[in-house]
Amino acid sequence: MSLVYGYEIDSDTAGGAGRIIVPPLLKDKITVSTSSNSNKWIFIGTRVEILHWIRGHSNVALENTIFSGGDQPSFHTHNEIVIDLLNYNDPEQSYYQYVRSYMKTDYNLDKVKVEIRPKVDSKDQNIMTTCRIIVNSGVTFGSIVDELESKWMTPGPSYVQQAVDLFSENPGPQHVLSSDVPLGVQSDGQHAA
Repeated sequence: MSLVYGYEIDSDTAGGAGRIIVPPLLKDKITVSTSSNSNKWIFIGTRVEILHWIRGHSNVALENTIFSGGDQPSFHTHNEIVIDLLNYNDPEQSYYQYVRSYMKTDYNLDKVKVEIRPKVDSKDQNIMTTCRIIVNSGVTFGSIVDELESKWMTPGPSYVQQAVDLFSENPGPQHVLSSDVPLGVQSDGQHAA
């Protein structure tokens, strides 16, 4: 299985993938929304394959909208987008590869799942990640690909730390690359916009 990417529909909760719809004419943006079927864009492949695809599509922007599709114009919420690097249960993986992956991660062979979706705190806190990156809506892949590579290629937490995180319900490491700024700041009783 080579790199798979697209909008995920009907996903299961067991770490696998649902039905993946590849847009036939991907141009300049990937739109995710909490109010439509396009609530999640995913990649399934090795980290190296995913980063290669992202570098080849550096002009593609990530957009979070309230409404997408149809004849209505979309309303841009300027909300944040979550990029989660998740473990993936590869059905094509041999038993030897499965056991080896617990001892040493091979970024060229071990498959992962990357989810790009709107930030929803109530859902995000229940998802165990290897790495979570938060960006603003409107950011392009080209502006974040080096940071993605830096965070994704660092050694993961030890198995002891992963067990502690699991029992303490810690969703995993989180990095904020960009975030919405407040509309106004109050200081000493004065309002500045």
